[in-house]
This record gives sequence, C-alpha cells and structure tokens, in this order.
Amino acid sequence: MLNEKLVKFCNENFDDPKTILNKLFEYKKILIKENESMNLIGKSTIDDLDERHLLDCIQIVKFLPNHERSLMDIGTGAGLPGIILSIIGFKNLHLVEKSPKKSLFLENCKLRLDLNYNLHNKSITEIFDLNVDCITARAFASIEKIISMTKNIINKKTKFILLKGRSYLTELKAINSQKYSWETHPSITSSESKIIIMASK
Repeated sequence: MLNEKLVKFCNENFDDPKTILNKLFEYKKILIKENESMNLIGKSTIDDLDERHLLDCIQIVKFLPNHERSLMDIGTGAGLPGIILSIIGFKNLHLVEKSPKKSLFLENCKLRLDLNYNLHNKSITEIFDLNVDCITARAFASIEKIISMTKNIINKKTKFILLKGRSYLTELKAINSQKYSWETHPSITSSESKIIIMASK
C-alpha cells in the first residue's frame, strides 16, 4: 500500500495515476529490499518512505517542462527524483551517479520497472557532450556548487529545479543575483524545505 497523500496527489495531477502508482509501489519494494545491503536511503526514513521520499520528489511535477525537454538529475543516488521522473513519463532523461554500486541499482530498477533513462556512472564534472534544458537535484550539494559543477552542460535557458532543506536561505545568499533569478516554493512534505526554481538572467 501507498500513503494516502501520495495517492491523492497522483490522482489529482496525472492522467493515468493507476499506472504511476503501481510503478511507485514496485520501486518502493525494490528500494526497501536493496537498502538492506546498501545505503540508499537513511534507515530511519523507511517507515515514512512514501511521504519523505516519493511524495517529496513527485511534487516537483508542477514545475517541470513538457515531456519532450531534456532533464538531468545529478547525484541521483537511489533515483530520487530521477526514477520518479521516469515513472511519470519523461523520456529524454539523464541520471548521473558516480557510485558504481548505486549505478548498478539504477540499472536494475530500469530493467525491472521497464523505465527509460540514460545512466551516467561518473561525476557530473566529467560530462561535456550534453546540453540540457532542466537540471534537478536533491540532497546533493549547495546551490553554488551545483551551478559550478554543471557549467559544461547548461545554456542560458537551462532551468534548475532544486529540492532544498533548511539551509536554502544561506545557500541563496551566495548566488550572484546579477546573473541568476530564482523563486522559492513551499514543499508539501516539510515546512523547513523549499523547491528552488532558478535560471540565468
């Protein structure tokens, strides 16, 4: 079973919520099982996995571009939100994860859930041959560092959609407001968290 809030969100925001919810449930089962032998998510968050991880990630759908645009999730780890983006229908999708173990997990999920994404088992700073429309990241690095690390793959129109915790204000103070504009949106899963939408001016 999945959390009522997650089910309600999917029913309200997707044309085919049943398919999405089924895949989210299968992904949840794989995640819990594999987490027994590797550190994918904090063990203390497993009891609240639906809201803490799945709903927290899927809420960014309201800020995403259309499905034809290219998306990249950097430092995707367990696939949060990368795998979620694939489950909700994005095809031109890149997941970046430098850990070989986590990359193997992501390949396993791709096969078992019949998902469609390109997996890059390397550091984001080693990728040069792409130009992406939208970058997502969750629990990865500071905003300043994310901008610096992605400079080889972004363009003037690239949008950043970042899931940030309580440090977001401090991180935003380090950003040059002459070069970047941003807006903050409340998270539906935590009063201390924000969704940061940022782009070049």
